Amino acid sequence: MGAAGYESWFISARDPASPRALWIRHTRHRPRQGPESAALWCTVVDHDLNPRPGVIKQVFATFPAEAAAGPGQFRGEAVLGQRSAHWDLAITAGQGPLRPLRPAVLYRAPLPRTKLEASVPDGLVTGTLDIDGHQIGVSRWRGTVGHNWGSEHADSWVWLHAADFGSAPEGWLELVLARIRVGRARSPWTAMGALSLGGELIRLGGLGRTAGVDAHPRQLTAAVPAPGARLSLRVTAHDEDAVAVAYADPPGGTRAVSHAALAAVELTLRRRGHEITMSSTRGAYEYGARQGSDPIVPQSLPDG
Repeated sequence: MGAAGYESWFISARDPASPRALWIRHTRHRPRQGPESAALWCTVVDHDLNPRPGVIKQVFATFPAEAAAGPGQFRGEAVLGQRSAHWDLAITAGQGPLRPLRPAVLYRAPLPRTKLEASVPDGLVTGTLDIDGHQIGVSRWRGTVGHNWGSEHADSWVWLHAADFGSAPEGWLELVLARIRVGRARSPWTAMGALSLGGELIRLGGLGRTAGVDAHPRQLTAAVPAPGARLSLRVTAHDEDAVAVAYADPPGGTRAVSHAALAAVELTLRRRGHEITMSSTRGAYEYGARQGSDPIVPQSLPDG
């Protein structure tokens, strides 16, 4: 992270046996003006606890010594008013890291200003999670671990993860769709990611490959190019599985973000005259945009 920037480590996982999910972030924010801060965020979808999820976020000057975030473990706790969260989770990786930006030189280039990787694009999560004194057993939840960093958030973006497809239970999808702003102009949508299917890793998108995208806070329709193939996507999320938050931008201002830790995903892969359609109810869908450009009303949370 440079003179002004942000860095985020997150874990997203879903219970294979019931409609429960978690989304945890450890973030560091260094604004162009003002002090650096760290924050721990926790969101759980469990309708037996709460009809709608909320975010528990606590801001610190630096990360607490006992907090940990990485491809093998997430540990931390946060307090917000009368609410509290504590987590200690271990991740078993089923795949090696995925760096979706292509070509790889983009990780050293000034653009895009956001860099990202899936440290664990597909893994199993086990451990303890406590929300407001209620214990939630996490045993082999299917999930992903991500790491993002940069000097500015994209102008608008979609992050999508899905696994546990009925016809291909071992498969998974990790996808980012983004538009960046250069001066007053906005770029077309660019796709970056991969689909793992039958042991094959199919790279999606890349620089110069424009994706067709119709994105909204609760739904997405997209057509994503791939070498010798094309992927069509449809995503649906519901209010009771989503939260709305603000991401602070290092240059100033914020991005309004809708994050559904549970979402329904349907995809169709077409290539070489063959077509396969799969669906999953174990997806996660995030939509972010410049504040005010979409009707997202973020939850009131501490700055940082």
